[in-house]
Order: sequence, then structure tokens, then C-alpha cells
Amino acid sequence: MSKDKIIYRVDGGRVWGVSMGHVKRAMISAMHLANLYEVVFIMKDYKDGISYVKDSGFAVETIGINDDRDETIVELIKKHDPIKVIFDLRSNPYNSLFDFARDNNIKTIVFDILGDCCGSPDIIINDSFVPEFTSYSLESKKTSLYIGPEYFLSEGLPSPEELNEKITNVAVTMGGSDPAGLTKKIVEILIESSESKQYNIILGPLFCDISEQYIREICRGKKNFIIYKNPTNFLEILALQDLVICAAGRTLYECAYLGRPTIVVPSIEHERVTAVKYSELTKSHNVGLWQDDTPLKIKKSISRYENFQLREELHFLGRSLIDGNANDRIMKLLN
Repeated sequence: MSKDKIIYRVDGGRVWGVSMGHVKRAMISAMHLANLYEVVFIMKDYKDGISYVKDSGFAVETIGINDDRDETIVELIKKHDPIKVIFDLRSNPYNSLFDFARDNNIKTIVFDILGDCCGSPDIIINDSFVPEFTSYSLESKKTSLYIGPEYFLSEGLPSPEELNEKITNVAVTMGGSDPAGLTKKIVEILIESSESKQYNIILGPLFCDISEQYIREICRGKKNFIIYKNPTNFLEILALQDLVICAAGRTLYECAYLGRPTIVVPSIEHERVTAVKYSELTKSHNVGLWQDDTPLKIKKSISRYENFQLREELHFLGRSLIDGNANDRIMKLLN
């Protein structure tokens, strides 16, 4: 007997404002649902993101980079006849297709991050802790909202570790592709730092080859710099850090659950807003969008974090945001 189908509408790649966070989240639930359903992805024609999904064993239907028409997705829904369509996009442009889906008994679920969803899907899941990103003025009462960091989906979160009294391990991780090029800039700052710390530079699966080559070159001979490329044990590495320098995307939530003190370096405007709120909630250091004085801000933040009591306070404040039980909550909604 053939399986029922589920469609994912998601984008990812080495693209400014897109990157890989949405694909990473979609893959977590897709891997679980693939045991029960046939899963098909619909993706804009960003080659790197498409290759990543295909290499993970999923079929992909490709649409044009500038194609945000409801009609395109409706035609693909008619072609595949799914029982559910799951959307995970930075901004959801679709409207009438939700009515089409409802009329045809197809469930629609939207993973949102900015409170920016047209139309009226059956379910909206938004894990943001930023009030302005979770305000919806939906006319339809047919949409159920599941809001807040208790819906942060992540795979295989390890148990949080206690912090070392002294900062020994520092991680730099700026997402799946780092289109803003922040990793290189941060490593250039740290390369002059004390050899008493080990710096773990973590590069995502779609990190730019030229930037990777440059980072490896300037770190050559520096025994306290270790470079990881798309490590399968990423979360385990993260859990052992005394300090993490990261953007304000998925990794920031993982740091919160793991109780890792962070220096937040947002890469784009909506991350800037998230970083401001995260700093308010956890007292973490947010250096803002990159400017000429950002290197000095990062150095000062590292120095301030030498205060163990401060890092310990951040550990508990971060842990209070994420309970680690989102997977069970979300899979009940998707099944």
C-alpha cells in the first residue's frame, strides 16, 4: 500500500536572508514523518539548498526563484495530492492556496518566525520570544496559533553541562552558510587573543569555500584553533563551550537550552531585533549588526565574561527559556 504524501514548502542556500535555518528545521520533522508518509519538498531554485535536501534522501520539486504565486503551489498540490502541506519560509507570501487546501481537506501548517503570514492556514507555529514577531491579526478563526520558545524544534539536544569557572573553550558558529561573512571577521579578531583559550570554529554545511580556505590559512600553526566543518556532533560540541559567539538564529536557542553564555552577533535586521530581546531576557551581550567598532565590542564582551558569576547567571536565565520538549509537542500537531 502506498503512503500518503506530505509536501514541504521551504527554501535554503547560500543566499542573503535565507541561509539554511528553515531547511534544518524542516529536515528534523521530515525525518520523523518519512516513516509514515512520502515526503516531497518544493523549493526555489537555490542549488546548494536543493542538493542538501536531495542528499538527505528526499524528492524535490523546483520552482523559480521569483515565483511566489499561489497558483504554482496549487498546481503542485494537485499533482502530488498530499494530505498535508508544511511551510517553513522567512516570509510566507501565500494566501488563496490555504482556502484551496481547506476546501480539499488538505491540512496546512506554517512555521513562522516574523509574524508575517498571509492567508489563514490551519496551524501557525512560531517559536519566537519577540512580541512584535508573534502578533497576528488573522480574520479567520480557523487558524490555531502555537506561540513561544516552547515550540523550538531541535533534534537530539544533549543534557546541559556545568560551566567551567574559567573560560577555556570558546565556539564561533554563524549558521549553515554565513552569507554575511561574519565568521571570517570574528576569527581575525580572535587570532590575536590569548593562547590560554581553545577556539572552536564551526563552519556550516554550505559555508563558502573561499572563506573556509582563508580561515584555515590564518589559523595554520595555531594549536588553540580547531576548525570543524559541518560536524555531526555539533550540539555535543556546543554543550561543552564556556562561551559561544553566534548569530541570532537557531543556534541562539540551542545555546539557551544548553545554558551557554553567548556573545550575539546578528547578521540581518530581524536577527538584530531578536538579539536585543534575548539580551533583555538573559543579560547576554549583544554587539548589534556589524560596524567599525564591533571588534572592540567583542573583545570587551569576552573580557566581561571572565566573571564566572555573570556567566553562571546567564546559564540559568538561558535554561529558563527553552524546556527541550518541543519535539513531542510539534510532532503531535504534524501527525
